[in-house]
Amino acid sequence: MKKSKVNKVIVIFIIVGIVLFGFLGYKVKNDFFKGSVHRKVDSIDFYGYTLSKNDTEVYKSNFKELSKVLNEKQINYTDYAKLISKLFVIDLYNLDNKLASTDIGGLEFLHKDLKENFKENMGSTLYNFVESNIDGKRTQELPIVKDVIVDDVFETKYTYNKTEYDAYIVSTTISYEKDLGYPKNMKLTIINDNNILYIVKGE
Repeated sequence: MKKSKVNKVIVIFIIVGIVLFGFLGYKVKNDFFKGSVHRKVDSIDFYGYTLSKNDTEVYKSNFKELSKVLNEKQINYTDYAKLISKLFVIDLYNLDNKLASTDIGGLEFLHKDLKENFKENMGSTLYNFVESNIDGKRTQELPIVKDVIVDDVFETKYTYNKTEYDAYIVSTTISYEKDLGYPKNMKLTIINDNNILYIVKGE
């Protein structure tokens, strides 16, 4: 009787061990895959902007332009506002290179107070139906942003969290590799907080 109980305990431990080993193996594979896809290839460290391996060519091109603007002795803030608008919109609406519905684009250009709510809102709306591509076998057709054109930049003042800032209203037009019915225009409100620009509103 005692031997039978001992055998049962051993079997249970073996089963638990197999389950844990399988789970850990999956996590390692998952983390490795994500790390390789999102591996940082360039950055603008002071501003917290990064370029990843899986970013599109149009994103990479605009990122290089932004890097040039921000490395000038006298920063042209209108150009800065234009470029982060383009990068934000490209990263937000280019869903084809996203790993899953939680892989939300454009976050690094937002004011820190907005990031969590933005992730939740996008996860339940625009990104809600993005299927996982962790195994690289996704067949779902998703939008690929071909280009973003800045139509207008308007300098103004904007009150955010009871503080008035120098601000920019940037209007953009979005074109895609294939029209799948996603938005063609976006208007962004951007504030200058201690010489760093943050997107605080999109419509």
